[in-house]
Amino acid sequence: MSENRLGSLKSPYLLQHADHPVHWQPWGEEAFQQARAENKPILLSIGYAACHWCHVMAHESFADPAIAQVMNALYINVKVDREEHPDVDAIYQKALMMMGQQGGWPLTMFLTPAGEPFWGGTYFPPRAAYGRPSFINVLQNISNAYAHQKDDITQNVTSLCDALIKDSQPKGDGSLTLEDLKTAGSYILRVLDPRYGGMHGAPKFPQPVLFDFLWRVSAIKQDDRLADLVELTLKRMCLGGIYDQIGGGFARYSTDAEWLAPHFEKMLYDNAQLISLMTLVWRKTRAPLLKQCIADTIDWVFREMSVEGCNAGFALASALDADSEGVEGKFYVWSEQEIDELLGEQADSFKQTYDVTAQGNWEGHTILRRLMPLKEEAEEKQLTHCRQILLKERAKRIHPQRDDKVLCDWNCLMIKALCEAGAVFDRPDWIDKAKIIMDQMNTLMVKDGVLYHSWCAGHHTSPAYLDDYAQLCQAGLALYNVTGEAAYLAQAEDHVRHIDTHFWDEDTQGYNFSANQTINGLNLHPKPILDTATPSGNGVMATVLADLFHLSGKKTYQNRLTQLVQTFGTKNPNDIFAMPSLCSALIRLEETQTVCIIGDSAENDTKLLIKNVYTPSTPHLKILLADGKQAYPIDHPLHKKSQIADKPTAYVCRLGTCSPPVTDPIALASLLTPLGD
Repeated sequence: MSENRLGSLKSPYLLQHADHPVHWQPWGEEAFQQARAENKPILLSIGYAACHWCHVMAHESFADPAIAQVMNALYINVKVDREEHPDVDAIYQKALMMMGQQGGWPLTMFLTPAGEPFWGGTYFPPRAAYGRPSFINVLQNISNAYAHQKDDITQNVTSLCDALIKDSQPKGDGSLTLEDLKTAGSYILRVLDPRYGGMHGAPKFPQPVLFDFLWRVSAIKQDDRLADLVELTLKRMCLGGIYDQIGGGFARYSTDAEWLAPHFEKMLYDNAQLISLMTLVWRKTRAPLLKQCIADTIDWVFREMSVEGCNAGFALASALDADSEGVEGKFYVWSEQEIDELLGEQADSFKQTYDVTAQGNWEGHTILRRLMPLKEEAEEKQLTHCRQILLKERAKRIHPQRDDKVLCDWNCLMIKALCEAGAVFDRPDWIDKAKIIMDQMNTLMVKDGVLYHSWCAGHHTSPAYLDDYAQLCQAGLALYNVTGEAAYLAQAEDHVRHIDTHFWDEDTQGYNFSANQTINGLNLHPKPILDTATPSGNGVMATVLADLFHLSGKKTYQNRLTQLVQTFGTKNPNDIFAMPSLCSALIRLEETQTVCIIGDSAENDTKLLIKNVYTPSTPHLKILLADGKQAYPIDHPLHKKSQIADKPTAYVCRLGTCSPPVTDPIALASLLTPLGD
């Protein structure tokens, strides 16, 4: 088809390319049919709306008529928003890594008409530079090879496809214990940065999945070194330029080792997970800096990421771009002159606190970062007032583009975070917002009875993946834990039954990424276990199964989790390093304390018992709330639990053994011991 077909779509990323002279097509069977009919290879380009280097390649190459002419003549050109089709992205990123190259975005892959990869890369400049060949030479050379070196192409395809199929099979040997996790914790400790936190070197990514695991290992290992490095990492991030000191929220990563200069895009998933992690750590440390950053980040989420007009409520957008007015970070940086003019006599104190100088700290500009620790209350109020002035002024600037796609899994991560922070900091308004977003997941994301992964401007894309269902279960369990509403628990169990029916692979004993094969030309069913910026689908399912076992007592959940550990688990510290979400689930299975509270959730005495569950630092606590009137089966944690002296009563249970009943909140708190004690 001799036209660009992206203009009728809704994805903000695809619409960024809708005016290009390239004859882009969306991912789908039509493109593959045309490739077969014309005997042309497919040029697959994958990116996302907030990606800086995607913008660069689009401007330099895809908008260039001469380059577009070559692309149109030699290839069937397919554009994919990786956030709409994470399964497609995952497969071809893996293929690129098997070619010995580092993955990333934009991803540029060359495929046969069957979808088989045979060569690829990431960003290519229009002219040879940075040690990379020019894009137009790549296009011509690959087309020539496809036409005249069929044997070589066939060999590449066969080799890559065989490797992809082999890689999709689980590598576990069934051996994984808590002792292995403790050993791996010491191993991982060696690659952590004791000065700035995070991993050694640059760039630095937040990696909340890994640091959540290390926090839990530190408890069972009783090793403060790990806990201290997790806390150091969070505090350094909160003080650094990766954190938006004016508006709240974290950027995707820091380009340097000190967390100063971020890649300015903000992703919903990073911020959701960091809220959860900071809340978990705050429960032990009570660090005021973490509490402030949690509140400010949640404020940012509702202020800048809410997508209105979704049925009767709102959901959350995916990301904010790194660029505005075509310049990376322009929206966020300052000059000393601006600070002086806006803050007047308060400017000197602010500049000393936030590293503002005449020469700047980044490319002649200033990225605000906090050099001074938190001060006395009066000084902090003054600094807060200054930040509010700058926030109001910054709002007048041209904002970075927002990707308005609503993604089910990422919204569910934020539901979980709001529930956890809402319970710990006694913010019922945050929990109420989580309930509204959950309502949207159950209505907005469902069409004709099918749950979808992505929604944008009334358009659904891609039926839900494993990650969507797993995160939806986890969000429901988080809401159940803070509200006691049985409907959330029942819905989670319903979703698990659906997942077991449509995603479980009986042959390999693991969950598939998607219910159906992603690429028709490849007999490939990836089973995600390696964690990336978000936890893997199998890792999240392991967590869900652990929590459901503790909340219901049903052995089927425990058995299925045991199967996952046997399928994917190994003693190898490198493997544990790569799949911390599964390992965290194993800790949850063996260490969770289930707090059964019998009482009316509206009564103050019941509320006091619930509040004290969130007071201790132990990271694994589940609440079961009941009125004492319903009968439960013998294996259920609530079996024969009743009130004492007509007072709200709590029992603390762990792996089938329960404490004597208590009615006093202080007595309850004393039963909730940290892990390892």
